[in-house]
Amino acid sequence: MKILGIDTSTPIGSVALIDGDNLVAEHTLNIVQAHSSRLMPAIDTVLKWSDIAAADLDACAVGVGPGSFTGIRIGVATIKSLCYALDKPIVGVSTLEAVAYNLRWTHGVICPVLDARRSEIYGAIFQGGTEWQRLSEDLCLSIDAFLDPLGTQAPPHSAINFVGDGLSTYGDAIRERLGARAQFADTMFNAPRGATIAYLGARCLQRGESDSYWTLVPNYVRVGLY
Repeated sequence: MKILGIDTSTPIGSVALIDGDNLVAEHTLNIVQAHSSRLMPAIDTVLKWSDIAAADLDACAVGVGPGSFTGIRIGVATIKSLCYALDKPIVGVSTLEAVAYNLRWTHGVICPVLDARRSEIYGAIFQGGTEWQRLSEDLCLSIDAFLDPLGTQAPPHSAINFVGDGLSTYGDAIRERLGARAQFADTMFNAPRGATIAYLGARCLQRGESDSYWTLVPNYVRVGLY
């Protein structure tokens, strides 16, 4: 199954194509340039690298947030239009799950943390290892409020694994609260990748789950936004 995956919820835009379990091509950029001007050229580049036409795609997956409001809107609108024009299935994927999934084989609790501005973070809690499991909804709250329940989600004295661009802002606060229990992923794992979005989209499709391009909307998480 050929699936195109994209994420524009952070400054790092990423587009990838997978075919079954194989990553065929991936295009990732972290540059000072709006997603609106670089997303379609990136999609075109990935398709050309892969030597397939857009009509040959089986489905598309897109990061629906939380993250940059403008970036998410651009990504979701672009993929909805593409899937509508091609009559292809579409799957929305949590940006936080995509970031956490970068560490999926890490045993123990995994906490993706993205900077939400306004002294808040976007965060969620997952169980890594052989039994991948979501332990919380996607959240938007202060770092202290996010850290408060972690003691009940992880065995005493066990490591808690953090990943995401929010660590550059809130890393010191996390270490102050959790000490040596807080383990930080290498920065290369902090961004949602198009390939990960595509893989998670494939998992949904294998379970018979998909979204409608009529009703799929960004997940801003903040109350009052839709």
